[in-house]
Amino acid sequence: MMKKLLITLCALFATLQTSSAQLISDPNLPTPAAQGMGGAYTAAARGSDAILWNPAGLGLSHGTGGRFAYHLPYSVSFLSHLSASGYTYLPKKAGSIGVSIQSLSTRLGGETISGETEISVAHGLMLQEDIHSALSIGYAVKLISWSLGESVEGPSGSYDLGSASTIGLDIGATAKVWDRFFLGGAFHNINRPQMGRDLKRDLPRSLSAGVMYEPYYGVRSTFDIERRLEGGTVFKAGGDLQVVKPFHIRVGVLTNPNVFTTGFGLFFRDIVVDYAFMYHPVLSPSHTFSVGFDVPQSLGKLWKPGA
Repeated sequence: MMKKLLITLCALFATLQTSSAQLISDPNLPTPAAQGMGGAYTAAARGSDAILWNPAGLGLSHGTGGRFAYHLPYSVSFLSHLSASGYTYLPKKAGSIGVSIQSLSTRLGGETISGETEISVAHGLMLQEDIHSALSIGYAVKLISWSLGESVEGPSGSYDLGSASTIGLDIGATAKVWDRFFLGGAFHNINRPQMGRDLKRDLPRSLSAGVMYEPYYGVRSTFDIERRLEGGTVFKAGGDLQVVKPFHIRVGVLTNPNVFTTGFGLFFRDIVVDYAFMYHPVLSPSHTFSVGFDVPQSLGKLWKPGA
């Protein structure tokens, strides 16, 4: 009995420590392209990744794409984090729309003791564009739910420990102020969502501002400042270098706590494979892997015969 109790306490402690993976604990969910650059991705987010990081990046995205990702937080086997996302460009200059679903489960002894799910619908729109500059805005509406599963078997059987859900809203803007210089800003959970019935809990809110600079084709450097309204300030920096045409290498660092990241991206025709490694000063490393696609046509054109 004591052994089971210790295992349970360790599991709960590790769950609290994995705030960067929690759908409820942290609105900035990781994707390997972003994680490999230390999460400095507010101005760099495009396509499927923009749904979670900065929906305004959808306004700068064309074509159709999708990602399926598996995240192993801190190398612990009892946490299962899966995500799927996709986007497509809309006709008549209506911008791009994206959809994503995230699921994080905490399992112990074959039973799910906590499950979190987030479904997001995002839209990004280009407001202005010329040869040297551009401005886009975006928003994402999120349905966030949390379930505690069932209790252990007792004399009267097991019972439901409860569940809750709420709606979150993210907004963002991205600007190209020069051919190689981008600025971005995003506010996650701006509507101050709460979860619970009698004792309500505020979901974390964060305000991020970032810059991306592309001095040469295939070279990107990024820097972000994230202000967690219920916590401290996080500084992030990262880089993405195209070593050869299909292969990119990424590095990054972030503070509070000090975490170092690296990763790579493989681009073969329309297929994209990404991986990220995060080194934590106390906990075990985290790994994130994703596979997906990007095509230049919109979904409507892909469905047309002969497309």
